Amino acid sequence: MKCAVRLKHREIGDVITETRDISESGVFVSCRELVHFVAIGDEFEAKLYTECDRVSETHLKVVRLTDDGVGLAFA
Repeated sequence: MKCAVRLKHREIGDVITETRDISESGVFVSCRELVHFVAIGDEFEAKLYTECDRVSETHLKVVRLTDDGVGLAFA
C-alpha cells in the first residue's frame, strides 16, 4: 500500500515522500536522498496520509537504509 508521508526530523526538517510498503511493524519510504542524511536509530515524527483524507500521526525510528530508501519501525 502506498500513501503520502510527511516526516519531521529534528535536524533536517520536513521531508515529504511516499511509502513503498506498510506493515504492522513499520513502513519503507522511497527516498534515495534521505539515506545520506539519516542514520540507524534516528527518529521522526510522521504523518501518514491514507485514502479518504485520513491522517495518522506516529513516531518512527530508522531501522534500515538501502539505496532506494529507508525502513522505519513504529516507535
